[in-house]
Amino acid sequence: MKEIKGYKKEDKYYKVYDKSGKLKRIIATDEEKSLSEEEWLNGVSCFVINENGEVLIEKRVNKGLTPGKLDLCSGHTDEEETTTQAMIRELKEELGIEIEEAINVIKLDDKPLPLEFASSNRKRKFFITFYCLKRKTSEVKIQEEEIEKIVWLPLHEVLALIRSGRTKFPADFNYEEIFQKLRDVIDNKREIDAITK
Repeated sequence: MKEIKGYKKEDKYYKVYDKSGKLKRIIATDEEKSLSEEEWLNGVSCFVINENGEVLIEKRVNKGLTPGKLDLCSGHTDEEETTTQAMIRELKEELGIEIEEAINVIKLDDKPLPLEFASSNRKRKFFITFYCLKRKTSEVKIQEEEIEKIVWLPLHEVLALIRSGRTKFPADFNYEEIFQKLRDVIDNKREIDAITK
């Protein structure tokens, strides 16, 4: 492991990459704000679908990364986690979805999307891996430290919000391939790819 200034073994950390995806260094999680605009982190986002085919949208609390923005269930990839492990953890932490259910997430892309998020007058760069979780319920228990409120919206409204830049996701990116894979999962055309990728 590359050295982290002031890092203690029990501290959590993030891996920092260059634009090509090559590991540059490791930082303690509280050092994220010190990243340069040329440094990237790994992240995950999930379209959580309820029994009515609606998608969960979160309004983030007014602090941290992308404060007050609309979002999917999202988070960083911590330490040595795979993206799937990170997504399962985030579903449990943010929405109270038990691991036995969260392991049914389906990865929507073969490689992460390079996205830049506007946050506190800075650009934060992430390689985002998208997932989908189809559920038989709308019950969640939100993590109040990170989520102000949630709403369930029809799929077409959520896709319009993302395309128009009214969520944390940048409007100047073409998400259509991800959206088509999401529709395929919802229509049961892609059920068994779950955590094998």
